[in-house]
Amino acid sequence: MPADTFVARLNEQIGNEFAAHQQYVAAAVHYDAETLPQLARFFYRQALEERDHAMMMVQFLLDAGADVTIPGIAAPQTRFDDIVAPVRLALAQEKRVSEQINALAAAAREAGDYTSEQFMQWFIKEQIEEVATM
Repeated sequence: MPADTFVARLNEQIGNEFAAHQQYVAAAVHYDAETLPQLARFFYRQALEERDHAMMMVQFLLDAGADVTIPGIAAPQTRFDDIVAPVRLALAQEKRVSEQINALAAAAREAGDYTSEQFMQWFIKEQIEEVATM
């Protein structure tokens, strides 16, 4: 069973991942409306990745017999000042998620929850790719 502190923080992260999903859908819709289909397609794909990340976390908690809480999320930003603004927002978001993921791994380690720490290693590697992509 994962440490209680890790479970609580991972449940929060599930919300962060769903919020990232929604933000990427909003960016994709913005680019669709601007008739920029390649950028729209890119952000629709990114949105699906974020949703998949959230679902991986949900499945981990279910498999471990821990409680899963799907938190509510704030509405995403839907208006952008210029063509680059969604990408700037996405980069800042990915950097923030990297910090959150690292904090989750640290929380698992501090609690002696090595299974959860190992689970987070995939996300740490994934975040390097996500930041580089943005």
